[in-house]
Amino acid sequence: MKRRIRAFTLIELLVVIAIIALLISILLPSLSRARELSKRLVCQSNIKGMGTSMKIYANDNNERWPIPPFDKTLLSSQNQSVDYFTPLGQTGPSGGPVGEDRWNRSFSINPGASSQISVTRAFWMLVRSGDVQVKGFICPSSSDDPDPTQNLELYYDFEDYSNISYGYQVPFGPRSTRPREGVDNRQILVADKGPWYQDDDPDQGQGRWMGGLAGEVHLTDPPKVWKPYNSPNHGGPGNGEGQQALFGDGHATFERTPAVGIDNDNIYTVMTNSWSDIFKENLIHGELPGEQLPPPYPGQGAYGNGPNDYASTDSLIYP
Repeated sequence: MKRRIRAFTLIELLVVIAIIALLISILLPSLSRARELSKRLVCQSNIKGMGTSMKIYANDNNERWPIPPFDKTLLSSQNQSVDYFTPLGQTGPSGGPVGEDRWNRSFSINPGASSQISVTRAFWMLVRSGDVQVKGFICPSSSDDPDPTQNLELYYDFEDYSNISYGYQVPFGPRSTRPREGVDNRQILVADKGPWYQDDDPDQGQGRWMGGLAGEVHLTDPPKVWKPYNSPNHGGPGNGEGQQALFGDGHATFERTPAVGIDNDNIYTVMTNSWSDIFKENLIHGELPGEQLPPPYPGQGAYGNGPNDYASTDSLIYP
């Protein structure tokens, strides 16, 4: 008597395939989420590394964090600040967007050069000193690429907006807004770059500002409402899940909203008095840096014209 050989029937095979497909569909989102969380840890490590390097820099620099030199005599006590971006609607090269005049050093004795400097030149100072590699300025969750420059010591800024994923506290103003060791521990000094600016034509020094504040948001709103106002690094433009932020005391955390400065200041906008006496909304619904002429500085016009005592507590992260 012949033995019958058991085998899968077609129905059984299809059932097994269906079960495997179901398991894959269940596991893939979890694996994708795990990868993103891993990238966030790398991003946070990048920012903490910058903070450590800046603190080491400050030890030899009168307790002040890196900043390109500029001529303070250029700044009026009322309404002037260093030009660090191309103003909204301006078509020609002016100011200091990322990559503009990257081959020129900023000299405090040269007013023409020192009035047009990029915020990211401060980061490049760490590159030139060898404290941070260019790949350390790239968030692995973003679409940015490390700066391709070979001779790093010949330049003074990143090549393009897409070659850096992080923004720096704007230190260019008529009062002592420069990041320093004695800053309030709640101050944000470095974070994922903001949602409002995108480089168009770096060779021509031109740029554009992405959108504006689309509507009111409040501290009580859930994180999903804040997505258009978060950094694009973690989730993409208009869908950001949050941003890594470095505080004045050196620790870094992932924040679900940009309202994480002192007194819930929005770190990607300029604090203004446009919301009249509604203090909290004034902090959250500031103006985009590109909407201000002359170039903005922290706290500009927050309680009247010109600088004020609140200028040094406004965390404006740029770009």
